[in-house]
Amino acid sequence: MTRKSKSAKEEYEKAYSRLQEINDIRQIAEAEEIKTLEDTETTIKNLCSEQGLFCGVILTPEDISNVISLAIKTGENVKISFKLFYND
Repeated sequence: MTRKSKSAKEEYEKAYSRLQEINDIRQIAEAEEIKTLEDTETTIKNLCSEQGLFCGVILTPEDISNVISLAIKTGENVKISFKLFYND
């Protein structure tokens, strides 16, 4: 094996090892994000249940139509902030 090919192989192995390390870190970060979202959702649901509240969005057919129209016009996702309602 020539010196250049040996050096290239070593560089490849280092790069591949680093890529694996970065991928592992990414997977850990994604798992932590999912856990944070799940924990927060559970906390909110429990708090709302204790207080007799509904946390979410109530949409009329007209609201839904407007949301769809906005999404089509902008080509973006439409975010709707939650509201709190009493469970009456």
